[in-house]
Amino acid sequence: MTRILLVDDEPELLEAWSFALEYVGHSVDRARDGREALEQLNRHRPDLVITDLMMPGMNGEDLCRAIRQNAEWADIPILLHTSAYAGTPVNERLWDSFLRKPARLEVFLTTIENLTRG
Repeated sequence: MTRILLVDDEPELLEAWSFALEYVGHSVDRARDGREALEQLNRHRPDLVITDLMMPGMNGEDLCRAIRQNAEWADIPILLHTSAYAGTPVNERLWDSFLRKPARLEVFLTTIENLTRG
């Protein structure tokens, strides 16, 4: 079973995507912002992190940077799922894949499958 950490500050979206992911057999941990996500990462290492970009407290870009800078987590695939502009410095590879919100369910699940195949 693939363990996914889903990070988004919109409760309805967090609930809907969690339900969809659990329905197809994934285990889902949830966080409402980057700080909460780091706490979850310290408890359980996920196989994939899916994060929004614009969140209060610690945003998605800062979360991705923190994951990439931690030797224990640096190889965890990250899917950025956001409606915001996602520009990042060329020399930084902060996420592995990007989907614009709202992504179609089939595209969302296929992207997850591709990122977790190993």
